[in-house]
Amino acid sequence: MLRGLRRLNRYEKRILDLVRLGGDLVRIKQLGFSSKTQEGFRFPIHMLEIGKEKAIKKNPVGMVAGVHGLETVGIRILLDFLEYILYKKSPGYVSEIANGKIGLVVIPIVNPGGVALKSRSNPSGVDLMRNSGVEAESAPILFGGQNWTSKLPYYRGKTLEPESRAVFRYINQYFYHVKDSILPVIDIHSGFGTIDHVWWPYARTKKECVDTALFEKIASYMVELRRHKRYKFGPQSETYTTHGDLWDRFYDHFQEKFSHTGSRFLPFTLEVGTWSDIKENPSKLFRKRGIFNPAKENKFETIVTYRDFLRDFLFLSGTKLKDWK
Repeated sequence: MLRGLRRLNRYEKRILDLVRLGGDLVRIKQLGFSSKTQEGFRFPIHMLEIGKEKAIKKNPVGMVAGVHGLETVGIRILLDFLEYILYKKSPGYVSEIANGKIGLVVIPIVNPGGVALKSRSNPSGVDLMRNSGVEAESAPILFGGQNWTSKLPYYRGKTLEPESRAVFRYINQYFYHVKDSILPVIDIHSGFGTIDHVWWPYARTKKECVDTALFEKIASYMVELRRHKRYKFGPQSETYTTHGDLWDRFYDHFQEKFSHTGSRFLPFTLEVGTWSDIKENPSKLFRKRGIFNPAKENKFETIVTYRDFLRDFLFLSGTKLKDWK
């Protein structure tokens, strides 16, 4: 656990550095605490508000990482991106944040206990992306989520875990009540496949969600106009289905309770293709974090390749439904 704690401390230091880098434009808040470790310790879950409060209230964009504690490359991609857009001498500096046109809300590490314990699950042994209580029409045995025991992977848990509730509070506070806006959120993961996927709902069913046409238009924009051709866009169920996907639950909750706002809540998942270098570095298969992260010699090069994609995603802020018709 000591090495995991050191890694978590490094990430938390970088988060504090971002607060200093952004000055008045960056505010750190605590969303809650993780579930308890065996020793009874609970880790704080922090978030960042980036931009002027008016922009955050009217045109928020969400970015999330660290849902699975082993997938630390997502945390590093997100922190690197925030440094890239906040540093005034950076080629990626986003002046629209200072000008009040863009507001960004970020959870850099949803599952700090999993990072500290070097575990995919949270300290209670629950896989947070199998934890929402949503039942899939069909799902792979074990991998699709199981309710047998926390001693096996992909355990769904019995109720929403503290980390999952923290993400729900974040979505409810910053997105559900916004009127007449496109509300994009991206959750960064890794450890599945050799290519980069960008998924939208659903994970639980192969049926289309009500915003499929809008998701497809955004995907076309990102590929054809912004030239992000390396990414494979589509609903997660095209790749695999699971029980308990958090974004399925949050998306459906918006449709049931908040569609009258005139907004569209659009959760995306970026699944970084960290299997792509297994042929060159097969020893990854024998390391606990190996398949979830790029090889050490490729790590920095991999992390910076996502800057432009996330920057273009950020600029979805402020667009309206009519802009995509």
